[in-house]
Amino acid sequence: MAGKRVIVKFGGAELRSGESFKQAAEMVKAAGFEEVVVVVSAMKKTTDNLINLVECIKRISDTEYADIVSMGERISVRIFSSVLKMVGLNSVYFDPQNPNWPIITDSNFLEAEPGLKETRKKVKMHIEPLLGNCVPVVCGFVGKDRKGRVTLLGRGGSDITATLLGNCLNADEVILVKNTEGVLSADPTLVPNAKPLREVSVEEMFSLAQGGAKIVHPKALKYKLPHQKLRVASFNNGLSSAGTEIVDAFSNPFDVRKYRGLCAVTIVGELNAASLGKAMMTFAGEKIVGISTGRNSITVFAEVKDKKALISQLCQIGEFKGASLKKNIGAVEVLSPEFIESPGWVAKISNALAEKGINIVEISTSKATIAIFLEEKDLENALKAIKTLKG
Repeated sequence: MAGKRVIVKFGGAELRSGESFKQAAEMVKAAGFEEVVVVVSAMKKTTDNLINLVECIKRISDTEYADIVSMGERISVRIFSSVLKMVGLNSVYFDPQNPNWPIITDSNFLEAEPGLKETRKKVKMHIEPLLGNCVPVVCGFVGKDRKGRVTLLGRGGSDITATLLGNCLNADEVILVKNTEGVLSADPTLVPNAKPLREVSVEEMFSLAQGGAKIVHPKALKYKLPHQKLRVASFNNGLSSAGTEIVDAFSNPFDVRKYRGLCAVTIVGELNAASLGKAMMTFAGEKIVGISTGRNSITVFAEVKDKKALISQLCQIGEFKGASLKKNIGAVEVLSPEFIESPGWVAKISNALAEKGINIVEISTSKATIAIFLEEKDLENALKAIKTLKG
């Protein structure tokens, strides 16, 4: 069944010719959505060509750079809106030079951050009234600052535009149309037989994206609403293709989880792939919450059922000199996409705990997650101190 209110985004790799524009427009028509907004990128290679041109000129200001590089998307919206009319759908395009442009950002021209409150107001005013009677087509990747100057959301920013509009319009679904079958298990240029994933969590997708997977822009994920369906669909298979669904959503401003009853198991000795593989096998069946490494040591934070047996097995691994176990460890895990864009969060958390006299056993970070390990007796006070940082 077609969704009621849907945002559909087509990337540059999909919009590579007049024929592909027509195919994309026919896909929108065939889907039969009650209300739909289309977000488009520049045609394939257009942005790269514009960037190369601008960089050859040199000594160009960021404002001029953004204005010129945005032209690819500004051409695409005009073409796509025209093709939608050709296939029988009423349509209007949105260009940042128009007074009704909805995406308002700060003045960081090349990596602009949208202002959610201002953008939501503009979207409600200028886009929402059109839905059902018209298909608005919006430039991806592009914004406008409070002085009316064109800004860019960064490479791959059309994904951000799509999920941002989905957030502001409380859309039922956001579909990111790609030239793959969805999110693959690995880069197909590295792993030719990489398999499409039917479902990934927003946290898993964020980690993959931050780690180099270019299928979805990591910043786009923070705008996904909890009830909202976010799907990566295949251009060749149509908007109804299963693709990959990205489930769950980030808490706002961040998600805090706690763990009790952990042990800090430290192993000292020669660290290499073989010895670490043997060590990790001893934790089979145990819940591992975190791992930290030193020059000649590794510490695994885990729930351990049989402590004596675990230490005994570790000591039998020839590459290790010894192992120790510290009981009564707790952990606070803080997850937020804001950690990637806003430096200093480890220091903020450390300072907040230091002010409460709480000793930190270990801090580890991975992409959008900061994990703090401490004595279990300090867990509740640590939670309170960390939660005060939300504001």
